[in-house]
Amino acid sequence: MAVIVKRPVILKNIVTPAFKEQLTTELEHTIRQIETWLQQEEFQSRRLIAEAQKRDPRHVNQLRDEIHQEREKQEQVKSNLSQKLAQVKELEIDTLFTSGTYDAPVKIEVGDDIRAKLSQAEIIVKDGIVVQVIE
Repeated sequence: MAVIVKRPVILKNIVTPAFKEQLTTELEHTIRQIETWLQQEEFQSRRLIAEAQKRDPRHVNQLRDEIHQEREKQEQVKSNLSQKLAQVKELEIDTLFTSGTYDAPVKIEVGDDIRAKLSQAEIIVKDGIVVQVIE
């Protein structure tokens, strides 16, 4: 009998000029998208608040709070991305950069060493190509 469970797998990239440029471009693009959203949201929120004041002034404060909370959330995401961008720009070539952790299925059977089966695995990637798998 066997069961399939999930275990963490860490994805690491070897920093190359191409990787650094790609990640920088992606982060800058995402930051610009958030800035655009914030600008559009500012205009739309003013319109929504003006309409709400005409229809039902009792709900204006609640609407303002909701808009403010969403704006703060987006500002925090933008701030986190800006910090990550600064870190990426400081990365040294040929160092390892952890891109994330993913859950991967692993088959466990009677007689397996459970610690070995459930320990974290790592996938090392260089310019999109897997160069090493560590189990």
